[in-house]
This record gives sequence, C-alpha cells and structure tokens, in this order.
Amino acid sequence: STKKIFKKNSKTFFFASIFLEKNIFKNCAILYEFCRYIDDIADKKNKKKSYKLKNIVKDINNDSKNTKIRYIKCLINNKTINKKHIFQLMEGMKYDLKKKVVIKSQRELIIYAYLAAGTVGLMMADILGITEKVAYKYAVDLGIAFQLTNIARDILEDAEMNRVYLPSSWIEVTSNDIKFLNNKNKKKLIKNTLQIIDLSEVYYQSALKGLAFLNLRNRFAILTALVIYRQIGLKVVRKSFSNLYKRETISFVEKLLCLFKCFTFFTSNTSN
Repeated sequence: STKKIFKKNSKTFFFASIFLEKNIFKNCAILYEFCRYIDDIADKKNKKKSYKLKNIVKDINNDSKNTKIRYIKCLINNKTINKKHIFQLMEGMKYDLKKKVVIKSQRELIIYAYLAAGTVGLMMADILGITEKVAYKYAVDLGIAFQLTNIARDILEDAEMNRVYLPSSWIEVTSNDIKFLNNKNKKKLIKNTLQIIDLSEVYYQSALKGLAFLNLRNRFAILTALVIYRQIGLKVVRKSFSNLYKRETISFVEKLLCLFKCFTFFTSNTSN
C-alpha cells in the first residue's frame, strides 16, 4: 500500500505526516509513492531507464494500464495537483540519468533542486489546500532546502553513482575525490558541505514564513518535517562532517526531541 511504502522509505516525512489531516495524509502518501517510483528508476543500473521515464510521461497523458501511476493520475484528474509540476519533477530526473553528473554553478544547483524537490513543494501546497499564490514561493523554498540537505547528506552515495551535485564553481571536486578521500580532498569537501548547508539555511528560514498560510494542524506537521530534516545538516557538522564517511540519519529519540522543540515553538507563537 502507499502508506507502507511511505513508512518504510521515508521515516522522517512519515513521522511528521502523522499530524496531518487524514485525507491530506493519504494524498501525501500517494505523492511520495510516485516520487519513490521514478526515483528508483533513475537510480537503478538499467539501460532502459530513460525509455521507462518517457513511457511514464505518455502513460500520464493517456489511458494506461500502468498500476504504478493510477493513484497519482487520480490526484491529477481531480485537480488536487497540477500535471505541469509532475512533468517538471520528471525533468529533474533527467539529471540522474546521465552517466556523469556535474553541476557547474550555484544557479544550476538551485534549478536542479527546484526541479527535483521544489516541484514537490508546489504539489504539497496544492494537497494542503493553499489558495494564496504568494505562499507558493515558500513551498518551493522548503522543497529546495530539503534537496540541499539531501545533497549534503548523500555525498558518498552520489559519488558511487558518478554524481557530484556540489557546484564546480565553489571548490571543484570529482566523484573520485569523494570516494578516495585524502587530507586535501577532505578540506575541499568540508568547505563545500558547509557552503551547501549554509545555503539550505537561507531556504529553511524563508520556508518558515510560509507556515502562516496553513491551518494549525497542518502547520504543526510541516514545521515538524522542517525541523527534523534541517537537523540532518546540523548533525553532519556536529559529527565532524560525518557525510564524508556515511549517510547520516536522525534517530527516533532525536525526532522526539525535535518534536518537543516544535511543540514549544508552536505553542509560544500561536498563543501570542
């Protein structure tokens, strides 16, 4: 089921989403299942993955027996989400289809982060029932912040697939620099990690302003997701740049501590 896929593959977002209204939670799980589906295609070593993604676009536009997309098509058909954002998300997947991923500039990094996750922020805004267009900027910014955190966390994993999302205009590193770490490369990667986490902070701070457009229950859920996910980058730094050796995670106890912070922040701000 969509709920099981959501719970198994994204413990942080699942943890935060349990505070959402029931129907919104269900639609979030559908969106996550679709994102997971196309992400898995892009990540697997398969010569036909480009063909598969093109077929998904065709299946969304036409009648199809592809059971993997039937629920996301329901969200499109009942106008819960915008089909345009699905196609933009899939444009972002084209980066991951390349044999070698190199991001040249910070501008290209943000464009990629928008396609890969800002689009998901826009679809989440629609699922949450946001009607004020000004709020969409903050939804995009939260998606970008999450993606920048992913990039900082997954440096090693991406290098194994010959992907480097750290802009070469910062301090140029190759996938081999990451995989075969020496003191010189470590210094470069520490600087790049700090830079991408600092950049994510700009987008997290902007995204916080968007909470005002949500009702109280959904606001708490999105705040929880933001605080826990932001914690990944902070933990990477606190643990002496653990991303250079492993994929950092947030434990259940740490999630509970984040939840307490959210509750304290939430109650102090809503009571004023």
